[in-house]
Amino acid sequence: MDSPRRFRSVAFLVDPSMYAEAYAPPRDVYGDLDRVIRTDLYYHYSTPICAQRWLDVCEDPAYGHKALLDRVRDVMPRVVAALREDGGGRSAVELCSLGPGDGSVDERMLEGLAEGFSVRGYTGLDFSFELLRRSVHRLAQSPDLPQDLSIRAVCGDFTDLSAVTLGARAPDAFRVFGLTGFTFGNYPETDLLRNIGGLMEEGDYLFFDARLHGLGPLPDDLAPVQSAMERTQASYDVASVRSFVTGPLEVATTQSGAPAAVSYELARSLTTIPNALNLVIYCTGLDATLRLTGERIRRDRVDLAVTTSYHLPDLVAWIRGSGFTLVWDRSVGDVAFFLLRK
Repeated sequence: MDSPRRFRSVAFLVDPSMYAEAYAPPRDVYGDLDRVIRTDLYYHYSTPICAQRWLDVCEDPAYGHKALLDRVRDVMPRVVAALREDGGGRSAVELCSLGPGDGSVDERMLEGLAEGFSVRGYTGLDFSFELLRRSVHRLAQSPDLPQDLSIRAVCGDFTDLSAVTLGARAPDAFRVFGLTGFTFGNYPETDLLRNIGGLMEEGDYLFFDARLHGLGPLPDDLAPVQSAMERTQASYDVASVRSFVTGPLEVATTQSGAPAAVSYELARSLTTIPNALNLVIYCTGLDATLRLTGERIRRDRVDLAVTTSYHLPDLVAWIRGSGFTLVWDRSVGDVAFFLLRK
């Protein structure tokens, strides 16, 4: 008879950023369309419905999550080599994931780090309790990770990282912070790196990915760029992504009229990095009723989500001026990976 699989040690914590001044009753959030629908995806992973919508995206071959997993696996030996060369002889590492999603990218990172270091611990930080449970479940029973790996799940406010408390790292270890799944392109970049820096100690590293557009310097008129961006847009113009970006609408409202139509447009107003390109996902013709208040909502347009693609030379130049040291970078097709040191 096979012995039962032994789960790794797991600690599940709720950070004070989840219940301090920013706390609000559900009606204050889901009863206010302008609060719950945010293009930085703040509420897009919360509640079982929205969390499942993201898991569906990860499973959709048209979106390309598996391709990202393969690329992360392939670059990790180079990341480990860069860490060993730059790390001052330190032999132990902890991984802190900023938004673990379904845990699959972190699993690849941990496997790669274990090839060159003693992996002392893993911390997953996310606003979504549901996704934290999913990612911890994956990592706690993964057959390819060190059996003595210590796992912590911290439910905390991802947009206020400077308020989150991670605790002390192991004395002989450094931390690698992971920001993957193109999350870098969902937030104001300067604010995001500043907040992440508030979590880091000197000598810690940040590993992140970014989507590239390959168009070079952009013209003032973006109309000619539209056709060149069809490949990038195609990965977002799929049923699973449309369901994901409208998830907060599904939670907050009941449909009063015909379903709102989801559309896409290019913009440059939501990024501070030269020649970066925003893809704005929005819906038109919204006619719905808020579940918790009964208020009828009619909108010609509601912006649902924003993701950003970058011109690699400009992104590298911006990173070099960000206050971090660029240790290593690599581009693979339309994806770039970066390793920064504080």
